[in-house]
Amino acid sequence: MGLTLKRSFSVLIAALAFGLCLTACGDEGPSLSEMREFRAYPVYYSGTSVDGNSLREVQGDPTRYEDKRDTSWFLIYGRCKDPPAEGGCFPPLQIHSYSICTRWPDRESRLFDFRGAKATKPMRGSGAAVEIFTGRTTVTIGAENQAVFNSAVRALREVNQKRPSPLLPPPVPGSLTGDLPCQG
Repeated sequence: MGLTLKRSFSVLIAALAFGLCLTACGDEGPSLSEMREFRAYPVYYSGTSVDGNSLREVQGDPTRYEDKRDTSWFLIYGRCKDPPAEGGCFPPLQIHSYSICTRWPDRESRLFDFRGAKATKPMRGSGAAVEIFTGRTTVTIGAENQAVFNSAVRALREVNQKRPSPLLPPPVPGSLTGDLPCQG
């Protein structure tokens, strides 16, 4: 694995672990309206419910960072079906939004067209996942199964849009190769 692929995989694992902790800890996070006020980059979600899984948690804290683009947003949908006795479990759906300044594809990624944007499948195994590069945002979607994943992908839109549009914005020129000044 190349260094950038290892970095991307490590970031994905850390984000999923963060989601795991959130479902175990149940911390009170910001509201959907606070996320809608965020302006450093567009934030994405799939509505307030996906395939019977309601949006349960919104996590992100732009006050932690001087550069608001360092803020990551995590949306947790549904509850674990069989929570373990200790610790946490993965929820049915997670959608994460990152600034393209902090997360972009490594040079070894195999990108494909995705509703006008570009995407890559970052991992294999049970469930379904995708990493989408759209405009100035990187969106990751991880779902427990293909049905939930397909519903989330169809409903994906900017948090301030009432309905999804057929196309997402294409990635900002230079963002896929790490050539933006903020990606240094």
